[in-house]
Amino acid sequence: MSDKKRTKLYLEPLDGDAVPKQPTDAGSPVVPADAAPVGAPSSGAAMPPSFEPLRVPADGMRATDMHAPAGLDAVSDDADGAGDTDIADIADGKASASKTGSSVDPLLARPHTGSIMLCIVFGIVALAAAFIVWWVAVQSMGGQEYDNLAYDGFSGALPGWMAALAGILAKSFSLGGLSVSVAAVIDVVLGVVAVAVGTARKRWRALVQMAVFAVVAFALAELLKHMLPRPILNLSSLNDAGNTSPSGHAAMAAVAAIALLCVVPRALRALVAVLGALYTAFVGLSVIAGGWHRPTDIVVAMFLVGGLALLALAFTRTSGMDEPGTRVSSASVQIAGTVMIVGGLMAGAYGLYLVWQLAPGLQYSAKWASGAAHISGAVLVFAVVSLMFGLTLAMRHITAAPLSKAGLVGAPPAPPKRR
Repeated sequence: MSDKKRTKLYLEPLDGDAVPKQPTDAGSPVVPADAAPVGAPSSGAAMPPSFEPLRVPADGMRATDMHAPAGLDAVSDDADGAGDTDIADIADGKASASKTGSSVDPLLARPHTGSIMLCIVFGIVALAAAFIVWWVAVQSMGGQEYDNLAYDGFSGALPGWMAALAGILAKSFSLGGLSVSVAAVIDVVLGVVAVAVGTARKRWRALVQMAVFAVVAFALAELLKHMLPRPILNLSSLNDAGNTSPSGHAAMAAVAAIALLCVVPRALRALVAVLGALYTAFVGLSVIAGGWHRPTDIVVAMFLVGGLALLALAFTRTSGMDEPGTRVSSASVQIAGTVMIVGGLMAGAYGLYLVWQLAPGLQYSAKWASGAAHISGAVLVFAVVSLMFGLTLAMRHITAAPLSKAGLVGAPPAPPKRR
């Protein structure tokens, strides 16, 4: 047994400062500053070369905390947070590049620039067409002769079922001393349904668009009807009636139907467009058969309302569009829009051909020209209504559901969900 005295081994911090006692978890031993490490050899024993003094951090953390790997949950949360963007921020255009890690696709908050330009161009062309039709029909001898010839006896020239349906829409009843037509009641119902659908789908921007469009379109139609002149160029039964273009009844029917078309979901757009076009066309025929308007009054009203609707769609943004992740192509919209646009153009060409054929008999109000005038008047009404509703259907879909900027076919990728 050795008689040498054991010497105490003191461990000093590297910085030379006194090391305070470190807080530890329950069950962890507290190592005094002046205590030797467990298992340390005495001064007389050789120290292993791999032995190093225990280094305690000065900030109160345990050494194991400094080098412990992050948990999987923390890593996944950080990864999600780095690239996560609230879908509401994207829809409102509030997401920033610093939040998402890359610039946000602008098509999530607005339509493609080409779609906006198409709406503007088609809208301006439609308004120009309304002015041209009014000028030819009102400011020329041939236009007034055609209008009056097509108007005279129009109700008797319609097929039985068509005349009956037009007669129902033209009927009026008294409501509190005010004469209200059946078509006006249907227009109000369509407007209420449009507001209800837009509210249920939270399409606030679309509702504002349609409200402004409805007020401007109907007010402009009534204002123009009372302001535009109609010179007397030929003797007819309607000379004393003054200007009747554009038709307020047809404008109101078209406004209500288009407003509903622009707020319904994608699956119902084609159906609403077809039914709305048929309803508007029959309202136009009913006011001609009832003796309230000439055929060109309906044509001017449809070009006017359709042009304003297309211009309104150019301002589609955020909540006026379909939600990201649900934007896909629609076969029904493509088929219905194509048929209505092409059919409207072909029917319009046929109606103009009939007008050209009967032109020699206009100044004599020939009986053979009267029948062709009735047919051409009805064909032109259906043609313009079909064309404008088809364009509105197509423009509504491409402004509401643009594909992603990357050109993906189908729905663009949705932002990741928070866990």
